[in-house]
Amino acid sequence: MPLEILLISQNLKLADKLEKLLAAFQINTRISFEPLDHLLQQVSGVVWDLDTTELPENDSELQILRSQIAGPILLLDKQPRSVETICSYFLDYHLDDYICGESASEIVARIVQKIWVYQNKDNLQLTQQSQESESLVVGHLKIDLSKFEVNNGRKKLNLSPIEYKLLLFFVSNSNTVLSRTQIASAVWGNTTGATLRIIDTHISNLRKKIEIEPKNPQMLTTIRGFGYLFKNKGNQQSQVP
Repeated sequence: MPLEILLISQNLKLADKLEKLLAAFQINTRISFEPLDHLLQQVSGVVWDLDTTELPENDSELQILRSQIAGPILLLDKQPRSVETICSYFLDYHLDDYICGESASEIVARIVQKIWVYQNKDNLQLTQQSQESESLVVGHLKIDLSKFEVNNGRKKLNLSPIEYKLLLFFVSNSNTVLSRTQIASAVWGNTTGATLRIIDTHISNLRKKIEIEPKNPQMLTTIRGFGYLFKNKGNQQSQVP
């Protein structure tokens, strides 16, 4: 399913160009003049046109924006800001890119690349881990990255491909509350309503297989109103050669 970018801009000419170019990559564009109205609507990333819409002056609003968007946030500008201001975008608010005076084609290229990084960051992390070690030990679970197997003590768990991918995503984001939208985007590659509705079922099935007492889960817990939390005591994954 197509991804979706929220474009915050009053420049309709720019919006039209970006929308057409992004469509070639199966990325939809949602245009808004009122950015904060969209914070609770999940999108794959945000492109903010500073030339027409300034960032909120309230730091907390920017922090909320960053926490709500599980994808890249890119800033567009026509005139360069001070070095201190640009550094603040990255270091204080953890925004992803500042693009000044570039063509629509380059802007789209950067958007597509940033989305790719967010979609593949967990696979890249696990690839690096697998190069260092073929197995991970998380609590009572042993994950064999080379054989795509998970063992609970001496018992091999019969996980489906989706359940295995879910487990790796949770392990890579241990001790972090993950929304259903974040999970859907990372594991299924889309955030459609149908996908969001089946997440709970797959997670319930995974929990039954990995928990010692599924009715009293100690690892994969539900955070009501927010999503799920995978608890990894000590936040460490032991690597087994």
